[in-house]
Amino acid sequence: MVVLEQARALMLERIKEIGKEMVPLFDAPGRVLAEDITSICDFPPFDRSPLDGYAVRAGDLPGTLSLIDKIFAGDVSQRVVTEGTAIQIMTGAPIPNGADCIVRQEDVTRIGDEVKIVITHRPFDNYVYKGEDIKAGHLVLKEGHRLNASGITVLAALGMGDVTVFKRPVVGIISTGSELQSPGTDLAPGHIYNSNLYFLYSRIIELGALPRLYSGVSDTQEDIRIALDLAASECDFIISTGGVSVGEKDLVKQSGEIAGFEILFSRVDVKPGSPMFCGVRNEKILLGLSGNPMAMATTFELMARPALVKMSGCPDLDLKVVMAIAGDSYSNASKKRRFLRVVLQHQDQTQKIYCQGLNQQSGRILTLLQTNGILEMKPHTQIEPGDLVEVYPI
Repeated sequence: MVVLEQARALMLERIKEIGKEMVPLFDAPGRVLAEDITSICDFPPFDRSPLDGYAVRAGDLPGTLSLIDKIFAGDVSQRVVTEGTAIQIMTGAPIPNGADCIVRQEDVTRIGDEVKIVITHRPFDNYVYKGEDIKAGHLVLKEGHRLNASGITVLAALGMGDVTVFKRPVVGIISTGSELQSPGTDLAPGHIYNSNLYFLYSRIIELGALPRLYSGVSDTQEDIRIALDLAASECDFIISTGGVSVGEKDLVKQSGEIAGFEILFSRVDVKPGSPMFCGVRNEKILLGLSGNPMAMATTFELMARPALVKMSGCPDLDLKVVMAIAGDSYSNASKKRRFLRVVLQHQDQTQKIYCQGLNQQSGRILTLLQTNGILEMKPHTQIEPGDLVEVYPI
């Protein structure tokens, strides 16, 4: 049995990034940048008006000015603002030569082809400079950044139609158990629906990877070996659920060894999910997780998540940690490190966690829905209300 940090390190050191590819910007949300992005142009690319109004010379205010042109966004005026003149301008339009400020439309009285302005302005009031937001040559985003709508917006504004990202890892899911059925079918006696498969599929997508299913694998060594062989030929990473304990039909680790996987570790000093194991074959990782839903989901966050994050090219492998105040008491009488599912709430300008009333048995599924954090407890420890603790938001 190994400690969690050792198990994670043994696995991560065998994981390789899986390459880069160029994708259209429309396909880039959620992808991880494989290069630094330096702006090749200024944004905005010209001096522009931030509002509807009139482009004038500040030195002519207050006064009555002659209108000589009108500019809409996308147009460029060929006229020059000179003494005693003004050009009507719309939001986003380039500021014409000669003008050094914009007067709001609401502050102007229009009289035919003239405008009367009774207020004053300083030069460059209501004036957006070329490159005011982003200058050419500025480092906008770094390699390893996961693109969201904000990042995509910036890249589009800089004229980038394509972007280089890390390839998405293909993750095989092998769910063993002759008792498992697909949702939507009539449940046979003694059977259960395969909810673990749907958790893994959904969570893998959330992390930006591509799940590939190998379902309906029976509890026989040969069927498991065949599924592992196929997954190793098609996937970058494999996650199995079930068949990792010490029962008569817990055959995944043995099947992995027969299929040629070198076992890096077997059993980890955590609760729930201690019977997990990890193997490698030709740089393809096999991570075997418990078939109990809460144990599987918790150890996925502790082990599979950092692996998939690394494969995706993100530099931040560790779970995010927040400090919170315990709202009730918890104890860990076990000799193993325990990871409890908790409710993390923002109360009275601080973070608080609650655990009372939540069933922590490894086979539970409702607790997954009710919680949004994981609390680590050292062996033989007690936490009292008011204690400051570290929590992993999920």
